[in-house]
Amino acid sequence: MIRVGVIGCGYWGPNLIRNFAQIGSSEMVMAADLDENRLKHIESLYPAIKTSTDYRDIVNSPEIDAVAIATPVFTHKKFAIEAMEQGKHVLVEKPMASSAADAQAMIETSEKQGVCLMVGHTFEYHPAVIKVKEIIDSGELGDIYYINSQRLNLGLFQPDINVVWDLAPHDISIILYLIGKEPEFITTIGTSHINPDIQDVATLTMVFDNKMIAFIQSSWLDPNKVRKMTIVGSKKMLVYDDIEPNNKIWIGGMHLTPPTTTYSILGHG
Repeated sequence: MIRVGVIGCGYWGPNLIRNFAQIGSSEMVMAADLDENRLKHIESLYPAIKTSTDYRDIVNSPEIDAVAIATPVFTHKKFAIEAMEQGKHVLVEKPMASSAADAQAMIETSEKQGVCLMVGHTFEYHPAVIKVKEIIDSGELGDIYYINSQRLNLGLFQPDINVVWDLAPHDISIILYLIGKEPEFITTIGTSHINPDIQDVATLTMVFDNKMIAFIQSSWLDPNKVRKMTIVGSKKMLVYDDIEPNNKIWIGGMHLTPPTTTYSILGHG
């Protein structure tokens, strides 16, 4: 039984608390947040859970084995490192940190202390994403030519990170999980419209060693919520639409006759 403390009871923290309280392999011990009203709400739902306005009560508690962090991004490094230095395993919500340097410092602390550091890339455990990987690994799509992923919505505008750091981690983690390798290089371009210092629309490109390329479009300025990934292979193409309530995966065959641009598509859901 893993005894867990959750730091941060705002947007995502209550979901973590609920899950840790429900699964049989963990015991939800303590929750911490600066907002006492949030803590009162948690207490009303889970009377057995201790609460505190000081995160250090979780970090320093001998009753706690692991800490889940669901706080603003700029606090992730501090809270995670302090917890790991006390010998605690850490689950930190995405994005892992506000810079690559901070993320590396967290990794080094994990290795030094011999504890587990995990980022909340939840889509790697999504049944539809797991199914897409099974399809790719089976060879049904053939050689993967390119991936195009869109994660668009209106807001939520973040005050401390840009849209790439906010939305793209999901797409990056899904693509790396599906492909099983890291890109040779990455380029990103973005623009700022609402806050002049924070990009709210961006496109990220990942190029792999086998000429496969992946595009990720992220936006806080789209009127429609879009969560769609297109995967094109030498035999077939696949569309994974997470917004679709029922048939989230579509597979179609494509027949090309080079060098013409004439083609036909046959698909099924």
